[in-house]
Amino acid sequence: MSPQANFIAPVLLALSLSCVAAEEVPDYMRLKSARAVWHSSAKDKTLSIQLETRQEVPMDGKAGAFGFAALTRDTNNVLVLVTHLPIDDSSYEQTPSGFHTHVLDLRAPTPACKGATFEVDLEGSGKNRAFDADYAWSITRDAISIKNIPVADLGDAGVERIASFQVAPVLDEQGKAANLCIQVMEQI
Repeated sequence: MSPQANFIAPVLLALSLSCVAAEEVPDYMRLKSARAVWHSSAKDKTLSIQLETRQEVPMDGKAGAFGFAALTRDTNNVLVLVTHLPIDDSSYEQTPSGFHTHVLDLRAPTPACKGATFEVDLEGSGKNRAFDADYAWSITRDAISIKNIPVADLGDAGVERIASFQVAPVLDEQGKAANLCIQVMEQI
């Protein structure tokens, strides 16, 4: 088995085993449909993501820390549309919802995130030039779209799955996020 396959197989197994039971997933995080559409021209390659949930997505900023992700093959350069008020890590947060986009690197959870599906690699993600991305996105009731994402921002990685997730921050003594634990709720 190749080194890449040695990493990918456990990641896919972790994803399949760590989704939350359907009755525990809020309907606004349950995915009805999702698709990734690739656009290519002589100048550039872009990606658009569309998904639909089973209930209207709360936009008042009071539903907690959650989001939607386009998971890439090796969990590096993962596109997310997320809200996690009051953590302020984006120049482009929309008020009052707090939603914004990032391109993140994920890793296996450390002991601080025991039981989580993934943990955000804060150091690696912060070095990514697309970390504080301002992609065009919209949420209209239960329909979510993110458009014109430069494929190069995702390291030219393919989208393997679309997922909904919850974020559980672990704060340090100064109240800053030391760890961001990711629990995949549902994926297709």
